[in-house]
Amino acid sequence: MIFFALTDSLQGYLADTVALAAVAVIGYLFGRRSGKFHFEPSDFQLHQELSRATQIAKELQQIAGRIRQDVASHQANISQFKTRVTDLQSQATDDGWQTLSSEAESLLVPTMRLATDLSLAYDQLRKQSLLLMNFAGSRTDPLTGIHNRRAMEEQLEVLLSLHHQNASRFSLALFSLDDCSSTAEADELFCAFVELLESCARDTDVVARYSNEEFVVLMPQTSLAGSVIFSERLLRRAENLPECVVAGGIVEVQAEDDAAKLLSRADSALYSARANGYNCLYQHNGKTLREHEIGRLTETLETDSLQSDAADLECSTDESRSLTRSS
Repeated sequence: MIFFALTDSLQGYLADTVALAAVAVIGYLFGRRSGKFHFEPSDFQLHQELSRATQIAKELQQIAGRIRQDVASHQANISQFKTRVTDLQSQATDDGWQTLSSEAESLLVPTMRLATDLSLAYDQLRKQSLLLMNFAGSRTDPLTGIHNRRAMEEQLEVLLSLHHQNASRFSLALFSLDDCSSTAEADELFCAFVELLESCARDTDVVARYSNEEFVVLMPQTSLAGSVIFSERLLRRAENLPECVVAGGIVEVQAEDDAAKLLSRADSALYSARANGYNCLYQHNGKTLREHEIGRLTETLETDSLQSDAADLECSTDESRSLTRSS
């Protein structure tokens, strides 16, 4: 059930992404005709952008085709496995366990291969989504170049959907820069802080500007402990930012969460951190709110926790290597 839920989620996400591509192209052309863009692209520039959109659509179509073929093939394998298991139930043979083991082995390899293919397809979808967001323009913060609030909310809904379907965990961190909005170098400080965020984040994390001085990091497949390590590393590096106080609130998704509940807990943690008036980090586990003591974790604990949080992401890679060796 979990496997089919993940498959349906990927296909639904793919459909949304293809739709976004169409909206991006139409919006681009309409903006050019109505003069709502800040610049007037030449015919050559328009041709380049349309070529890019065509290439994105082509790659998305290829991904969708591969997913459909893989799922159809695997459904046939599952049907065959069910038939053989049913036959075994009606037979009273001494070698039943050996036969069952052999049948399970025959289904295991294609299942592992499909899991790897889906993982790779998901990574490719994420890359294409980033291209589409830059293409559309309406999902990018003009100052820092990272995702804006709209893009973050869309990504959050995707993560919540996956969580409700298969209990996929993720964490959210909300940071603010205080006492620097009145300085002449405020924009430069915001950009410098974004560089720190991106240097600490993984490729799978989503970094976005939530408001003028607040930033969100979405961390798929990450526990609250893992997000604490990320946030602590960030605050250590942020000590070099002049004339700014960096506060953070971190949360992990809970079973009954929606976007409003999750962000409300993060905002509550952030508010407590900001009230202290110094670089500070608070975590909210859904029941209690408490301050995290910066520097408390050892390097050994940091390494162990990061490896634990990355286990699910690395699983498909290990399976792929195993399949390569066996072939």
